[in-house]
Amino acid sequence: MRAPDPFDLIYARGSMLAWDPPAPRPGAPALLLLHGAACGPWVWAEGFGARLSQAGFRAFAPGFNRGTAQRPAGIADFADDARAAIAAIRQPVVIVGHSLGGLVAQRLLAEPGVAGIALLAPAPPEGLAWANWRLAMADPPLWRAVARMTEPGAGLAHAALLKRALFSAAMPEALALRHLARMGAESRSALLEAQAPQPVPPAWGVGKPAVIYGARRDPLVPPDAVVRTAAWHAAPFALLDGMAHAMMLDRGWENLADRLLAWVEEGWK
Repeated sequence: MRAPDPFDLIYARGSMLAWDPPAPRPGAPALLLLHGAACGPWVWAEGFGARLSQAGFRAFAPGFNRGTAQRPAGIADFADDARAAIAAIRQPVVIVGHSLGGLVAQRLLAEPGVAGIALLAPAPPEGLAWANWRLAMADPPLWRAVARMTEPGAGLAHAALLKRALFSAAMPEALALRHLARMGAESRSALLEAQAPQPVPPAWGVGKPAVIYGARRDPLVPPDAVVRTAAWHAAPFALLDGMAHAMMLDRGWENLADRLLAWVEEGWK
């Protein structure tokens, strides 16, 4: 069966990519895919969204409005973008959030339209300041490159450094550069906010299921931060070998997608 292609779906705050499953699962939640910093909905269109849809789930990938130079968007603005997407989908959603999008997902846990969350290398409830400080001490050049991800074209400007943070050694050079060319221009306000502790309800406290996936060689959201996020939510977690931060694009993303699908299928039989 051919993997479905995404289409643009217009909603109150813009447009989002959408995948219609060839054989929908009755009663299954939709999957709302939230991208991370310096990225866009395109990260889910390299195969991940289609694989979820092919398994019978409606999948949607909105973008975050970054605001303007005079008023850059904050995390609350990103949460409003996601709320508008949920309203347009008109069915319960499991939010699949990566990195900064994972933080947005956690802040939306108590929303009535959210059935659960699956987090990929998520910014933790404690904030990113500790992980950021460790990166600055351990690898100053990489820390400086990451700090410049607010600039347009930052992905290629620091390609060699960012490639080893975002992708595993198995990632083909040409493919990594193609992805890096599309990255950059994140809201500085949102990134600064994400350094501080966040108003995140624990999943167990609101009665919602959660699962967390991290990468063993991720210098941006290191394994210990993933473990603490899982502990906060009293949720299962897995640290995947052979992957770096950009898990939905890295080599082996199919295994990650299948793990996620198995978790959703078990929870919503």
